[in-house]
Amino acid sequence: MGDFLKSRIQNNENVFIRGFGRDASGTGLYQELYKKLLGNSNVKKDPTNNMEPTKLIRKLTGYSKIKSPKYESIRNYQVSHVFGRTKNVYAFTASWNIVYMPKMHDPFTGHEAKGEMIAEYTQLFQKQTYRTFGKFIDEFNEIVSAPSFKSNLNSSLEELASKVAIDKSDLEKLKKSARDEFMPIEV
Repeated sequence: MGDFLKSRIQNNENVFIRGFGRDASGTGLYQELYKKLLGNSNVKKDPTNNMEPTKLIRKLTGYSKIKSPKYESIRNYQVSHVFGRTKNVYAFTASWNIVYMPKMHDPFTGHEAKGEMIAEYTQLFQKQTYRTFGKFIDEFNEIVSAPSFKSNLNSSLEELASKVAIDKSDLEKLKKSARDEFMPIEV
């Protein structure tokens, strides 16, 4: 996963997630959850829902989608998350979860893509990613699978429900989303 990201999370430094809900209106619920769950009150919504991952991959690879004297230009690629989990602070800006994806592959990887071929492509792509970054993905899985983490997640969700004025429907959406976001990655 990377000690730098874990350290920022644990030391209440700025970390980022993608917005939650229609027009990111539910992002504040995730921010409250992270205060309770991880003691981090500096979880920020990524301004464009991909700015921070884009900055990170540019820095790590030396390639940029925008013209820059500092980076080599790359065209017809987009920044993508291999395993999703974009509202999870441990995964949204984790280098093992971010790739430059050729735009022509979007029909096979986009969130609206469905079907057997899509499932097969995604599985193969994720397996390849695991072969390269398995130790970091295993570390992520250890964190989210730890009984203490799971227990803390559940109690944080319940505490949030009792202390924050939240519509029952919104609470159920948050619970489902949080459980999906904190599922171990299976490859």
